[in-house]
This record gives sequence, C-alpha cells and structure tokens, in this order.
Amino acid sequence: MKILTLSFDDGTVQDRRFVPMLNQRGIKATFNLNSGLFGTIHDIDHEGIIVNHNEILPDEVKSLYRGHEIAVHTVHHPNLLLCDDDTVRHEVGDDKRALEALCGYEVVGMAYPGGPFFDDRVISLIRSCGIRYARAVGSTHDFTPPENFLAWYPTSYERDEDLFELGERFISTPDPDDRVLLFYVWGHSFEFDKLHSWERFTRFLDMMAGRSDVRYMTNREAMEACLAFGK
Repeated sequence: MKILTLSFDDGTVQDRRFVPMLNQRGIKATFNLNSGLFGTIHDIDHEGIIVNHNEILPDEVKSLYRGHEIAVHTVHHPNLLLCDDDTVRHEVGDDKRALEALCGYEVVGMAYPGGPFFDDRVISLIRSCGIRYARAVGSTHDFTPPENFLAWYPTSYERDEDLFELGERFISTPDPDDRVLLFYVWGHSFEFDKLHSWERFTRFLDMMAGRSDVRYMTNREAMEACLAFGK
C-alpha cells in the first residue's frame, strides 16, 4: 500500500486558500490547531521574515476542514518540555476537548508545538489525555512508517529542497504487497506567503494527485492503515 498524508499547523487564515487546493485534487490533510489562539490578529517574525499569522475563527473550523482531520496543537503553543505535568494535561486535554466540541468527532492526534519538544514524560502524559499519535518536527526522507506513532517523524517538510525528488521516488516505486510506503509531508500554510511558494507547492500537489496506486489519507487514517497492515 502507498499512502500520502499531509499535516499543517497553527490554523492560520492562509488555510482558507490552501484547503480548497487540496479539495480540488482529492488530497487529504490533518490540521493541528491551538484552540486558545483562534481569532488572533498579528504578524510574526518567523526566521527573520515578518509574515501574517492571523488565525481562523472557531466558528469556521467545522466547515473549513470538512473532509480532513482536526488534531491537537495545544491550547497556547508552549514548549511542553518546559511545562509541569498539570500544564501539559491542560494544554493537550483542554485543546482536545475544545476541538471536539467544534468538529463533532473524537480527536486522537496532535503535533508537538514548536519543534521536537517531547520526551518519555510528555509522551506518557499526552497518552493519558487520549492522544494516539503525535507528529514531531524533522524529516526522515524515507517512506518507512514509524515504530512509535507518539514520536512520529514525517518524511519531509513542505519547503525541503528534496520534496520533488522524494515525490518522484514515491511515484516511481511499484505498489508493494508486503509493506506500507508512507509519504508524510508537513508544514505551515502561512509559509507559502512568507516564501512566495504557493505555485511551488501547487506543482507538488498536481504531481501527487489522481494516482490510482496512491491512497490519500489523513494522519489518523494513515496510522490506522499502517497498524492494520502490520497485524
């Protein structure tokens, strides 16, 4: 089985442009949201570049992301390694409950905010909140599913130089019958503004879309398919 899954963070207003791009091509994604930051109006300095980071409103979550998946990104986006146990439970558990109230289904996934800021303590705490998978920051540059879905490193960042090379390799690899090939791309839609890369990522989506040998899944669907395949 060959699976393509995407994961985008922060729920910024650029998602209003990005989600229809996915819908037009039949590609699914998971969107990791901070319930305590909905409606925030601000620009941020991201790697020395000022970029719009306004965040969507809570009443548009269900309609905007219909057909995709909503996942936890914590209430306020802290470094969880610097939080005590109760704060981790609040940031993860309260975000989970708030998002479930908005989307109307159980939320089981998350992305660690800010980077690869987790350890065994954090993993144990988020598991106790009902989280079944959690994406970290970093690129494996291969298509092997993770051994631990609570420490899930994606294949590629949407701005990685080898994104198209990985896409070509994924496409050209025959559909295997004895394992899962998992191509996982993550990013932030606000970076398409920051880097003027909307056209670049559109070309990537066009390259990946409409392939009969590729299954287009949310992160949760991809996790469940990998676990089912491995049984």
